[in-house]
Amino acid sequence: MSQSDWPLALLIVALGPVVGSFLGVLVERLPQGMAITKRSHCASCARALWWRDMIPVISVVLRRGACRSCGAGIPGHLIRIELAAALVGVVAVSLGVGQAEMVLTAMFLWTLVALFYCDLLYFRLPDPLTAALFVLGMGLAINDPAQGFAEGLLSAALASGAFLLIRWAYALLRRREGLGLGDVKVMAGIGAAVGWAGVPLVTLIAALLALAVIAIDTLRGPVPKGDAPVPFGSYLCVATAFVLVM
Repeated sequence: MSQSDWPLALLIVALGPVVGSFLGVLVERLPQGMAITKRSHCASCARALWWRDMIPVISVVLRRGACRSCGAGIPGHLIRIELAAALVGVVAVSLGVGQAEMVLTAMFLWTLVALFYCDLLYFRLPDPLTAALFVLGMGLAINDPAQGFAEGLLSAALASGAFLLIRWAYALLRRREGLGLGDVKVMAGIGAAVGWAGVPLVTLIAALLALAVIAIDTLRGPVPKGDAPVPFGSYLCVATAFVLVM
């Protein structure tokens, strides 16, 4: 990283928790079809939150994870999103890439964080986030001398097309949905970012993660039903972050 990159790098790191706070709003509202412009409030007592209640990480710590008004617990995933976004900022600048790629990588990974929690909590991959991931993925492809616009677009089409085919084949054979349409859409951004050669690796890692989690859940309790929903989009997000960073 050159000396001229440091101001931008420090800005990205500083913005990480702030972006995480905004991502928490998106995760809470987009899957449920709620407006993101509505003022933040306590989900328990509906009390509107002031600026001092929304300082990333710090406010939650000072309030000991509870609402100032009613004492209801603040959902733990909100602070985890803020911490994850802060980590993303550090990772993006530590890769030592140029300014454009630094910004695109941070924004792409931040979007993956939001999609991860949307699918994990609500089994939804909202269109605004999958569309943003595609735009950012194409940005990474264009900025990559090894890819460019045409190959990025082709990779996006191949990745989404392959998942659409899997979705169709599963529904034909099992007579029920096994892969959500959101997974098909999210693969467009993933394919553009990692390239067509990286898509099989992302898929393999995601599948192994899903199997590992299912195995752990089975050991800890009753065997999950065969039709139990699996947030495969969340595993795709983790696998993509791993492939992109490594």
